[in-house]
Amino acid sequence: MTDSPQGPPQTGGLPEYAPGQAPGQPPHPPTRRGGLALAALIVGISAFVIGWIPILGLLLGVAGIILGILAMRRPGGRSFGLAGLIGSSLAVLANVLVTIVVVVALVNSGIGTAVLTDAQPVITPCYSFNGPGDYLSNQSAEKTDACITTLELWGERDADGVINKTGVGSILGSVLVEPVAVASTDDWVPGGSLDDMVEFLNQSYFPQAGEVTSLKEAVTLDGVDANLTRMISTAENTRTKAFLTVFAPDIYQSAGEPVKFFLISFVIPEDNGEEIIAAAIDSWRWK
Repeated sequence: MTDSPQGPPQTGGLPEYAPGQAPGQPPHPPTRRGGLALAALIVGISAFVIGWIPILGLLLGVAGIILGILAMRRPGGRSFGLAGLIGSSLAVLANVLVTIVVVVALVNSGIGTAVLTDAQPVITPCYSFNGPGDYLSNQSAEKTDACITTLELWGERDADGVINKTGVGSILGSVLVEPVAVASTDDWVPGGSLDDMVEFLNQSYFPQAGEVTSLKEAVTLDGVDANLTRMISTAENTRTKAFLTVFAPDIYQSAGEPVKFFLISFVIPEDNGEEIIAAAIDSWRWK
């Protein structure tokens, strides 16, 4: 009698099932990381590397976050998707911080939103700013040393009201900066604030210049609180008239007198008044 060889039981051609797999179910396919998970990882790494570039890093980071979330919902995509999500999130955070730093640096450097196409720098011992280039500087050394600025638009109007900037004739517009002695401001508003000074000028000085349309608009001159007052001029053909008022951060000297309050007036006969005012505000620097 011959012994039959021992071996594993024959299944008769029936399929073998993995643990936990019910009969009749097809075998589990092997787990694969799809292209979406790989894309999330690549975009996340790229966003993390260039996240410091404003706008570009932000856009790439947002795209990576979306891809990472979608990849994590796919079978086998959790690890790559999570890595892409983390890298992209860090990129977005870094990009926001860098953008804030860049904006603050631009503001502090004097690069503002308003840039005159034809500007002339005005420099005194107290301040500097950019004035309109087609206005003549009626400055003397004494005025400059006293921190007084006089820019004037000279010319004539033709029969149609068009301005011919001849440099002679009549004064059609001006940008003036006048320092006021501390003794005067203390007499007008003893120990007063900028708001008190604006109210005082509204009762005494502004009515002589025209009709006030906006008394108080808060602005800053090189980080110092200032006020912009707009009005309709009594002078014919004036398109824009406004006054900037500000207490300087330090006490300066003007013709031997200590000064701290400055009155800046704008009388603009053309349509570029807002541009001239904005450029002066943006470029203003205290010495």
